[in-house]
Amino acid sequence: MTSPRHARWALVALMALVATLSGCGLRAEPMAREGATIFTVGDCVAIPDHDPGNGALKATKAGCNADPSYTVGALTDKSGACPSNEYQHLPTQFADPETSRLCLVPNLVADHCYVLDMPIGVVQLADCTDKRQAGLLVQVTQRLDVRDQQACPSDVGEFAWPYPSPPRTYCTLTIY
Repeated sequence: MTSPRHARWALVALMALVATLSGCGLRAEPMAREGATIFTVGDCVAIPDHDPGNGALKATKAGCNADPSYTVGALTDKSGACPSNEYQHLPTQFADPETSRLCLVPNLVADHCYVLDMPIGVVQLADCTDKRQAGLLVQVTQRLDVRDQQACPSDVGEFAWPYPSPPRTYCTLTIY
């Protein structure tokens, strides 16, 4: 028969074990690194149009109506690839680890112009008449809430930018 003293020590040992295990990361929800932002599909983010000086672009949460911004359409798989090559994706050599996990769909406005910074492809709002921009200057002629490669005119210099999720197609005109 167990003495009350032994039963108390067994209970204390059991409580200590439970406390230790609960502090070891055995949780139902993911833990964020100190200072890290965790993004989920559907979040809207902004990405700076220039290197912040440390060599890694970093996404921040933004309003979905910010021009330009991006919607997180998916997250990369374990190999770092998006589920479709239609998404915009910043590889690890240009972005911090959390940002490089994002598969992005731009939030752009019809009749606005944007410069695509090369080789990364981050978009920034631009003046449609300023042909001195560094990068590719395009005008969004239509924004459609469907994924349809054939929805845009196929004239010279006009292109469709389709995205799978959220479904979106931009009809663009290359200015310079």
